[in-house]
Amino acid sequence: MPTSPFAHIQTFVNYLIETRPASVLDIGLGNGKLGFIARDLLDVMLGERYRREQWQVRIDGIEIFADYIQNHQRDIYDHIYIGDAYDIIETLGSYEMILIGDVLEHFEKDKAWQFLDRCAQHTTAHLIINIPLGPEWKQPEIYGNPHECHRSVWTWPELAPFTWKYKFFELHPATYATLLIRKGDYIDHKINLLRTGTS
Repeated sequence: MPTSPFAHIQTFVNYLIETRPASVLDIGLGNGKLGFIARDLLDVMLGERYRREQWQVRIDGIEIFADYIQNHQRDIYDHIYIGDAYDIIETLGSYEMILIGDVLEHFEKDKAWQFLDRCAQHTTAHLIINIPLGPEWKQPEIYGNPHECHRSVWTWPELAPFTWKYKFFELHPATYATLLIRKGDYIDHKINLLRTGTS
């Protein structure tokens, strides 16, 4: 949906403070909540740059459903790309941080892993993944948006091998996670899978 839980906001802020990215790509930006937080924290609070013409952090977004985008998102993001992030990300450059917020579960599992590989290729430092864990999270098409349907189920053991820091939140109907991933850890994990023949 165009919004997400609120329980992970402080963890998201903590990860941004720790990594201090100079560029952020927010994939599946929806209503723009996390982009606003990133702008407010990185440019206004930490950078003391409250006017748009002073902003130095590049914050771009990708949203597949054009109807979600309104003026308030356009006021926060430097650029918003409309379309399928799986394809769009291949047309973009690199970002210090890529935020994948409630996105992976909307892909079939094999395509989601391929998409995660693409995200790792387009970050110079970190990924943040916000994701519901377990089969209890079911979601059909809503808001007239066919892309809202959940098409894959994710578990912690799949994501743990390359996650640097994480926090779990017990929400209805099950566990929700916010993960901080270093690019090098993800690449090392993929190389190890290739070496062991388990990819």
